[in-house]
Amino acid sequence: MLKIIQSFDQKIVTYLNDLIQGWGFWNKLFTEYMVYSMPIIMLWLWTYDQKSKKVAMRGFASVVLAWPVIAYIVGKLVNRTRPFELGGMHELIFHRPTYSFPSDHAAALFAFAFSLWFSGYKKLSVFCLAIAIVVSSFRVATGLHWPTDIIAGAVVGLIAAYLIDLFDKPLNIIYDFILKIAKKLRLA
Repeated sequence: MLKIIQSFDQKIVTYLNDLIQGWGFWNKLFTEYMVYSMPIIMLWLWTYDQKSKKVAMRGFASVVLAWPVIAYIVGKLVNRTRPFELGGMHELIFHRPTYSFPSDHAAALFAFAFSLWFSGYKKLSVFCLAIAIVVSSFRVATGLHWPTDIIAGAVVGLIAAYLIDLFDKPLNIIYDFILKIAKKLRLA
């Protein structure tokens, strides 16, 4: 079964890597720069109205739980090599050779998108899911991740967003405290 998954991963990465070989700037845009749309959307939510401030904090909490907590722990347990390290493909984006499973970027982007969904911001969630899919697809195409790294990252993101939603009532105490401080500092 593991050989079938590895063969599937290898075929997709090789095909996509050959497909976008000459895209230059677009590879960089969709692989790295588009990730910055997430903090921009969080900032917009923070400034939009009082209700959306808590949505921004839920999204931020989901990202923190997904990326530096769950994905980090899983990554330390799995230790999977990145596709570009194995050779046989074009190096389209420079990246230091670190472990690839699960994708931290996918975990963070999907956590934020699912958090928006659980908070009732369905249209914005769909927009953020589209961004997560585009970024994740390009991270596979550039040889930074295997498709299963992305799938695992999306699952980590979903779990993180679900847990933050599940513990929303106790976390509201923290959100209210942060809002109180932000108001005193004239940031809210």
